[in-house]
Amino acid sequence: MAKEIICVFQDCPLCGDRGRKLKKLIFDKKLNVRKVSFASPEGREFCYQAITEHGIKTMPFFTDGTKYTQTLEEFVAKPTKKKGKKDELAG
Repeated sequence: MAKEIICVFQDCPLCGDRGRKLKKLIFDKKLNVRKVSFASPEGREFCYQAITEHGIKTMPFFTDGTKYTQTLEEFVAKPTKKKGKKDELAG
């Protein structure tokens, strides 16, 4: 089963053009996304963590409980390998 990603929102995150793009990404990548209102007790805790520990100040934002991001794409992007000094000198 896919890891659950939580979308903390103020207004419906799946409405309008941005919402259509999010729904397509969720469907295409087979993500398990749960919506949580910022006004709920759980949402308030996520908002507190996002602001105080991760510098996120706008909604919607996404979290898996550890990682906090402004975009859902950051959860599906493959990590890139950082080049070391040896790689830079060789190429």
